[in-house]
Amino acid sequence: MKRFFFILILFTPIFIFAQDDGRKPVPPNSVREADVTFSKRVWRVIDLRQKQNRKAIWPVAPINKILYDAASNGKLIPYLSDSLKTKMTIKQFLSKGTDTTFQETPIDPNDPSITRLDTLFTPFDAVENIRQLMVMEDWYFDRKLSTMIPRIIAIAPLYRLKALGLDLGLQPLCWFKYDDQKKVESCCRDVFITIRMFNKENSRSTFTFDDWFEQRQFGSYMVKTSNIDNVSILQDEEVKKIGLGALLKEERMKKENFDYEADLFED
Repeated sequence: MKRFFFILILFTPIFIFAQDDGRKPVPPNSVREADVTFSKRVWRVIDLRQKQNRKAIWPVAPINKILYDAASNGKLIPYLSDSLKTKMTIKQFLSKGTDTTFQETPIDPNDPSITRLDTLFTPFDAVENIRQLMVMEDWYFDRKLSTMIPRIIAIAPLYRLKALGLDLGLQPLCWFKYDDQKKVESCCRDVFITIRMFNKENSRSTFTFDDWFEQRQFGSYMVKTSNIDNVSILQDEEVKKIGLGALLKEERMKKENFDYEADLFED
């Protein structure tokens, strides 16, 4: 009896965290175009190192590895930009993120000045190199419901682009469609709905990554809204002069969205 109990405990986590229970994403409510009186596109960054987002990088199922593996295996289609028009091939996707460096190696023990130039390739490690995600979403006001509603359009893993040992800053690795209501291709929601997240309160919880995004339980900050110059906060020349300006500008953008909704209900 004791031996059977030990075996049950040993294999319980495998049952609890089985990753496919047949669930399907719940489609968002349809909205009549005539009911939308205001809309704005927003780009925001989810920092996976933030305390609120740490459950998303639980070692058993980290979201950075989930997205990278899904693209590598053909489950998700990577796009070159947030326009979601130009698709990347698997070869193009896998080649991104690798760091190339050159090293001189002596070939003559008697003359160290005689060397050869070796090319070193550092393979891309999704868990180590992807620490942030960029989310592109649309915010719109539905006058029928009298509320502002966000709808995620696409997600991009961010990584630090390095070339010849130089750090060229954060760049999108690619873009993935978050939801495809026409069901033409697989999207992030189709992958997220099958993978459960860590829940310290209940190990048998069926809370998935899809629930995490749809319930907006992630922490994030805005880096861009639709504008005539098509630049983000960090590309703004005025903001570059002082780092605090980025935080202040983000707060102004959030306040603009809040004020628009609040003004609609003023007498």
